[in-house]
Amino acid sequence: MGNDEKLLEYLKKVTSELHQTRQRLQEAEHADQEPIAVIAMGCRYPGGVTSPAGLWELVAGGVDAISEFPADRGWDTDQLHDDDPDAAGTSYVREGGFVDDVAGFDPALFGISPREALTMDPQQRMLLELAWETAERAGLDPLSLRGKPVGVFAGSGQQDYEYLLAAAPEAAESYLTTATASAVISGRVSYALGLEGPAATVDTACSSSLVALHLAATALRRRECTMAFAGGVMVMATPAPFVAFSRQRGLAPDGRCKPFSESADGTGWSEGGGLLLLERLADARRHNHPVLAVIRGSAVNSDGASNGLTAPNGPSQQRVIRAALADARLTTAQIDVVEGHGTGTVLGDPIEAQAVIATYGQGRPADRPLWLGSIKSNIGHAQAAAGVGGVIKMIEAIRHGLMPRTLHLTEPSSHVDWTAGHVRLLDREVPWPAGPEPRRAGISSFGVSGTNVHVIVEEAPAPTAPAATDPASAVTNASALTDVSGAEADSADAARIVPLVASARDAQALDAQARQLAEAPGEPLDVAYSAATTRAALDYRRVVLAGAEISGTVSPGALSVLFTGQGSQRAGMGDDLAARFPVFAAAYAAAKVDVIGDIDQTGVAQPSIFAFEVALYRLIESWGIKPDYLAGHSIGEIAAAHVAGVLSLEDAKTLVSARARLMQALPAGGVMVAVAAPEDVVRPLLSDGVDIAAINGPASVVLSGAGDAVGAVGTALDCKSTVLNTSHAFHSHLMEPMLDEFAAAISGLTFHQPSIPVVATGDLTEPAYWVSHVRDTVRFADNVQALLDRGVTTFVEVGPDAILTGLGRQISDDATFIALQHRAKPEEHTLVTGVATAWTRGVDVDWTPLLTGGRRIELPTYPFQHRRYWIEPAPGATADLDAAGADPAGHPLLGAVVPAPGTGGVTLTGRLSLRDQPWLADHRIGGATLFPGTGFVELALRAGRETGCDRVAELTIEAPLVLPGRGGVKVQVIAGAADDQGRRPVAVHSRADAAEPWVCHATGLLAPAADLAAGPSPAADLAAWPPPNAEPIVLDDFYAGLTEAGIGYGPVFQGLRAVWRSGDDVYAEVRLPEGAAPEAYGLHPALLDAALHTVTFSSAGSDQATLPFAWSGVTLGVSGATGLRVRLTPVRPGTVALLVADPAGRPVLAVDSLALRTISAEQLDAAAAQKSLFRIEWTPVPVTPAVDLTLADLEPAAPEEGAWKSGAPEGGTPERGAPGGIAPDGTVPDALVLRSAPGTSPAAVRAATHRALAAVQRWLADERLADTRLLVLTQGAAGQNGEDVTDLAGAAVRGLIRSAQTEHPERIVLADTDGTVEPAVLLALDEPQLLVRDGVAHAARLTRAGRGDDIPAGTFGPTGTVLVTGGTGALGALVAEHLTHAYGVRKLLLTSRRGPDAPGAADLQERLAATGAAVRIVACDLADRDAVKALLDGEDVTGVVHAAGVVDDGAIASLTPERLDVVLRAKADSAAHLDELTRDRPLTAFVLFSSAAAVLGSAGQGNYAAANAYLDALAARRRAAGLPAQSLAWGLWSVGGGMSGELAEADLRRLARAGVSPIGAEQGLRLFDAAGAVDAATVVPVNLDLRALGPAEGAAGAMFRSLVRRPARRAADAAPAVDPLVARLAALPAADRLAALTDLVRERAAATLGHPDTTAVEADRAFNDLGFDSLTAVEFRTGLGESTGLRLPATLVFDHPTPVDVARYLLDELGPGDDTAGPAEDDVRRVLAGIPLGRLRDAGLLDALLELGGVTPAGAAAPAEPDGDDESIDDMDTDALISMALGGLDLDDAHSGMGN
Repeated sequence: MGNDEKLLEYLKKVTSELHQTRQRLQEAEHADQEPIAVIAMGCRYPGGVTSPAGLWELVAGGVDAISEFPADRGWDTDQLHDDDPDAAGTSYVREGGFVDDVAGFDPALFGISPREALTMDPQQRMLLELAWETAERAGLDPLSLRGKPVGVFAGSGQQDYEYLLAAAPEAAESYLTTATASAVISGRVSYALGLEGPAATVDTACSSSLVALHLAATALRRRECTMAFAGGVMVMATPAPFVAFSRQRGLAPDGRCKPFSESADGTGWSEGGGLLLLERLADARRHNHPVLAVIRGSAVNSDGASNGLTAPNGPSQQRVIRAALADARLTTAQIDVVEGHGTGTVLGDPIEAQAVIATYGQGRPADRPLWLGSIKSNIGHAQAAAGVGGVIKMIEAIRHGLMPRTLHLTEPSSHVDWTAGHVRLLDREVPWPAGPEPRRAGISSFGVSGTNVHVIVEEAPAPTAPAATDPASAVTNASALTDVSGAEADSADAARIVPLVASARDAQALDAQARQLAEAPGEPLDVAYSAATTRAALDYRRVVLAGAEISGTVSPGALSVLFTGQGSQRAGMGDDLAARFPVFAAAYAAAKVDVIGDIDQTGVAQPSIFAFEVALYRLIESWGIKPDYLAGHSIGEIAAAHVAGVLSLEDAKTLVSARARLMQALPAGGVMVAVAAPEDVVRPLLSDGVDIAAINGPASVVLSGAGDAVGAVGTALDCKSTVLNTSHAFHSHLMEPMLDEFAAAISGLTFHQPSIPVVATGDLTEPAYWVSHVRDTVRFADNVQALLDRGVTTFVEVGPDAILTGLGRQISDDATFIALQHRAKPEEHTLVTGVATAWTRGVDVDWTPLLTGGRRIELPTYPFQHRRYWIEPAPGATADLDAAGADPAGHPLLGAVVPAPGTGGVTLTGRLSLRDQPWLADHRIGGATLFPGTGFVELALRAGRETGCDRVAELTIEAPLVLPGRGGVKVQVIAGAADDQGRRPVAVHSRADAAEPWVCHATGLLAPAADLAAGPSPAADLAAWPPPNAEPIVLDDFYAGLTEAGIGYGPVFQGLRAVWRSGDDVYAEVRLPEGAAPEAYGLHPALLDAALHTVTFSSAGSDQATLPFAWSGVTLGVSGATGLRVRLTPVRPGTVALLVADPAGRPVLAVDSLALRTISAEQLDAAAAQKSLFRIEWTPVPVTPAVDLTLADLEPAAPEEGAWKSGAPEGGTPERGAPGGIAPDGTVPDALVLRSAPGTSPAAVRAATHRALAAVQRWLADERLADTRLLVLTQGAAGQNGEDVTDLAGAAVRGLIRSAQTEHPERIVLADTDGTVEPAVLLALDEPQLLVRDGVAHAARLTRAGRGDDIPAGTFGPTGTVLVTGGTGALGALVAEHLTHAYGVRKLLLTSRRGPDAPGAADLQERLAATGAAVRIVACDLADRDAVKALLDGEDVTGVVHAAGVVDDGAIASLTPERLDVVLRAKADSAAHLDELTRDRPLTAFVLFSSAAAVLGSAGQGNYAAANAYLDALAARRRAAGLPAQSLAWGLWSVGGGMSGELAEADLRRLARAGVSPIGAEQGLRLFDAAGAVDAATVVPVNLDLRALGPAEGAAGAMFRSLVRRPARRAADAAPAVDPLVARLAALPAADRLAALTDLVRERAAATLGHPDTTAVEADRAFNDLGFDSLTAVEFRTGLGESTGLRLPATLVFDHPTPVDVARYLLDELGPGDDTAGPAEDDVRRVLAGIPLGRLRDAGLLDALLELGGVTPAGAAAPAEPDGDDESIDDMDTDALISMALGGLDLDDAHSGMGN
């Protein structure tokens, strides 16, 4: 070869290598840029979003998903909120974005135990479920990914669930390594699904999910995985994010993000989870997976050393955007919209917007601005899950061709130069039509650590034709459905059987899955095909065939196919199958042997059975059924040998045809008889001529041979027998003539080792076996047993009829036998039914051949069966109890135990609330949530265990404990010192907060176990269950009936399962629902409460609702029971005894007696209303000498000033000066005096309020008077309870001034005076409101309103007409309906300004008429006297409710006389006319709806307060005149309209901060009813949070000084000695002692009943006749116990029914004998005189004795003046004692105080 040729060859080689290198470089470059397909998505976000479709509905619909803090996470939302950003441990935000049911999880689906699920970070749980359903949405069975290189990339931030785990170490210790580790969030998904690609958890804070997406795309391009899950998850297990950002003031006060808006004021925290399933685009196309969109490019960078670690960096954001565009090979102009980070912060949003403008905003066409928005305006900032939420939103927007609007955009932020680029905000939704280029969006996320990421999403490319691949892998594209049927599908076959398969991990999920599929949209064939091909086959399975359901559970074990023998043949067998299934037809044709004759002839039957069975096996084999073993019966073994590979088809046909032919040729004769007897019984009876042809079961043998011989054996067996219809005596000696010829016929066959094990009695590969097979016994039972021994649990019979299935069921009850054919049933349906049954047992089936023509469509995802898994720390678990000197109580209702040194007693403390113990909400009686009486028993038993007193000797429930809807109540269980018998008193107290008094709910006596003869033992009839010879009682609608009676038992309390009656005894079976967690209780209160429901069926019950009242002899056995057996025995009417055992018969509880009492709705309503009903009391305050103050009149003398009383002291008399109070020389007085102009008419009211308003406004406007106080004086405008109010105009002025005081605290004093105390003295008092009578100053105090003993303020009844003004308004309508329902009012006259034309008036009238009431709705101006007179003429008005009114709020300085008049006219003038025009009518009620603004003062409502103060005064004046009247000074209502309807959200928040919360409709009506029983002209129904009121200091707190406990100053003074009753009795002659005790009893009874003296209480008259009920009996017993110092029995008045009987009982307990009197006084003095002083000093008694004698000990400070706030140690409650012991630290605050 010449040089030229060599050079040419070299150049060719180099050129080729260069080409290959270039190609490889292009491939590598293409791989780095390869688009990544999003093939499925899943998500959970606020607003109830559980799917991408749900998220799209939310954003497209402009839904704001921000809501209140969740109530199901254990957050103390009441304590958490504080408007002060610097308040430690609190948040000034009340709302955020929260995922529903975040505690719910389905651990069974993932093979996780409930115990581990409880400890798992909810972020792990959420991502597991998202991964499962995301795979399903891609059309992938999640379990099919096992073992494949699938990656998991998860973004995550904080893992604060660990803080909850710290409070429950016993639950978490076994899983601490994995419970909250961030790495496990991704690793858990890989582990649960068996994924073997990369698994990584990414934490770059708020950019985590998009960084995870970037890493996943990179891994796919690098071929590190074939698919990848990518996304992020965030769950706020604690409110820590809110608390932390509140300190930084970074949160929007309303909890809402306002991206890029001028109104942006901080971010709003949220949570959620989003997950994408990614695949390289080429692979997705090849696999025909749906392509929703394409990840075109992405980039990640960091801010680096910027202007702050957490501060956003604009240049870095620009760089990451440009890098992402470069990665996508796109320009900025090719992007349509950017989903911004958009957190709504004042700093971050402008920086981001400028970065977007600097990049995407440049070089764009004029008609194509870059649109900018953010999903955070809808759902808040979901932190680590935020970015992926934006991706899902944008993909859905691309698919729907619409850009959703961004919420909360008032106007673009002024901090952004929007003119610097072509960027527009999505302040409205914008259509996104298809264009020449794909739709594209950019999504940004920026982490607080400085990690920035930008992702570019592109519209999915148009689908291409499916690749030539397995049709079963085809799936519908996002935009089109792919037909995978093939041309052979016969969709017109209407009779086709379509199996719809469903499976789940448990039975409940299976039912839900089946329902979902039955309701799924789409063609039934498509639904069935998709269900079979895209869902995992789990353990619980169901197949629906033509409406019939086949259900089963997967059984572990092997599968065997059984081939049927001769006798199963039938004419026409296989014809239908061959016509329906080509696979069967082909195999049948190939296996057939050409034979002619009757099917029942052996020569025809055997080849035909063989061919049928081979064809049927080949058919189910094509459906994926692969047996582990094979077996056959006689001829069936030939089919088994063939399909196992022992014989080829031709050899098998040769064998079966020779066998059949030779058998057919044998002489006819012989019989076969099946006998029901075991082999060992039959064999000894055999004779020559009789053989055992087959052993089919333990007692199933077939005899074969000569007819007479066989008949003789059958006769000898004397058992059931059946003669078989056969042509020959097979498997007997009669077959021997054919054996040699048969051996020759098969000698040339080739035998192979079986590929599937065949269980037989010999070697199938030996010809000799098949020869002997003709003659020998068929040992079917042995073969089946051998299969069972090898682990076979499912047998499928392949043959023309169901024969072996029945035989097999005689052999084993545990295995499943399934026949695929039955001679009496259609072939196809029977076959598919059998296959379906096998599938439900766990046999793998490929359903696609049965579903040809079906298409994959999107189906509902797996119905997760959520149960709650959330750590619920026990009360006190998170508190530092050691620092408080307390021990943990270890009880769900109690947090701490405080031992009492010296006595052995204890105090157990806890907190009850519907948040901490949500099951308590299931116990509603009469509309109130009531702590169950059984709960008090549980608390007492717990105290007993703590003190060694295991028996509750007695326990009486004295007052119901009503639980509030929000917040909670503190409880204390106090066990006192033991008496000489070891018994201890016990009491249960509660209070809502530290400012309220303790209420005693239950008292009793604990006894030591030694007092018991034995523990509780179940009676024999509790060991035998159900109780023998007892009559069952039907419980249908039992709880529904209780609900109608006002007893609302929720699921936890609906425990009664069965009831029986035997004589007087009632038996019951009771169970708690799952999840009630009874383990920590002695006996769960709900379980014991349900046991008491049996009282309904006892003779001791009542036809009214009863509740536990007095328990005696309660002993607890085994604890923590979940179910009970109960025997209830009546003792006497209203009293029962209980014996309780657990389901195993072990003793649980014995109750010697339980007295029940009826309780009315009124009692409960009163108890519930008591905490929100108040009244004004005027409390005397000490008056100090006048100070030297300069006073002047603010106004000239008021009209009618001469009416003022004379006699005022000279000192401090105001000097007359220039108008305005400033002296001519400019001297400014210390205080100004404004005297109100008195009057009663509406005109006088206007004149007085106008004058006062003008004067106050001038005073406020004069800067020279800024330090000058104002004293406003009225006379007769206020009064003590029952006192007449003569100055109604002055009352209105007082209301006006109360509002002014609120707006200008500490500057104004308001006094109603008779002139007997100097004005200067009044100014010196630290009181803003005063009442002066006869030289005594009284201060206004808000106190709780007790039930009055006098006639109620008013009542309503069925006679006469009730007038309701404002009757079509929210409150008026509410009251009107209540009057008809609660009071039986039958005539109503409703007025309003628009009357029947008012909105809702027609509906209201219809509702009222439906109650039977006659209703008239009239338009009337009540301020017009003539109109009111006309209204009332002809009406028999017997009651008035004045609920009309208007508001026109404004500060005092801005009010005008006209604005005053508007409100006065609607409220005061109307009331004046109603008062005047009804005075001559027999009214029974006159109720005025006033406002707490008039009592408490309300800034900005001076006119409203004035009008309502007039109403309060009018009510007092009417009552003083003997007329019915009551003014209800309502607090805030939560119903629309009326007194709170016009309040803005800011006003509501302000009121909440001031301690006022809204009154709901139901509560308001209860207060309306309860107020009527209060003896007061004005009652204040208001919800007050006394904790929010703060200390009762200064003018603002003066009104609450009787409610808010002030810090106590401790005193060491000893209490004065009191002569004990015993000593008094001892001083009496024995004959007089009974009389003295009788008088004591009568006095206490009279006081209890409200009698002025004992005259009406006769000594020998029964308490029942005196008017005692259960409540007064408790009060009487308690009071008498205090008087006597005795522990009196709960049944005192029942056991001792008259006062003298009780006295005799007391005498027995107290009466001293003649020789038991104490030492005489002289003896005591003599002893004291003999004790040396040194011994008294050493014993610490000397100082105490001196103090008792009135002598101050040497060196001691002089005694301080008595202080009303000082508290004797004898008067201290437990909190105060503990506080003193802790050095002044209040126990309520112990936790917070000790944690620092």
